[in-house]
Amino acid sequence: MNRLLAWAGTGAVLLSAVACTAGGGPSGTPTSPGASPAHTASPRATTADRTRVVDASRTRLTAQLSDADLPGPLGMSTAAVGRSAATFVWETADGHFCSGSAATDGGFITSSCLSERRDAPISARPGLVPLLSTFTFAEVHVFGADRETVRSVTCGGRPLAVRRLPPVLDGRRTLYAFDLSEPTAGRVTVTVVRDGVTATEQVELMGGSLQHRASCR
Repeated sequence: MNRLLAWAGTGAVLLSAVACTAGGGPSGTPTSPGASPAHTASPRATTADRTRVVDASRTRLTAQLSDADLPGPLGMSTAAVGRSAATFVWETADGHFCSGSAATDGGFITSSCLSERRDAPISARPGLVPLLSTFTFAEVHVFGADRETVRSVTCGGRPLAVRRLPPVLDGRRTLYAFDLSEPTAGRVTVTVVRDGVTATEQVELMGGSLQHRASCR
């Protein structure tokens, strides 16, 4: 079964933002296996650099949040990390889903929260739920998988690094994240397993609404 899921332009998308950064781009470490330069995943930083960037970005982001938007007991989950910026998602103490990005060097900070917990309820049927589409230091996507498990994300048949994040909504929704080093047009294919059956869903990327050179076809 194939389904097309559009990230931008749907009420379920929490944040679709573009921020101009200086030095916030992805680090120059190797890309995901099999990905071509035209549509690579955002390269990973070294462990030490990643820890430093995550800690500094989280501190700056947390400092500008209102009390109502602060992370609940589970804290923030790291969705993506660049050379000098990181993107996070979290649930507030009362269950609102939030996301934010911050540079480590006094640059940009962005954050947004769903106004109501019911704005992104658990789906009655298996499916992906778009929660974040943003471009700051990279094109970052975060989505929930309701009643199914994500096995892979591919761009034109090439695998992208997809990260499984801690679940939300009392553990009922698993979160996944992937990122691309530049605005990318086209779609990625998400392979999922639901009720023991493998299926695919086609997900729209942001490049169609941003200036882009890369594409997933």
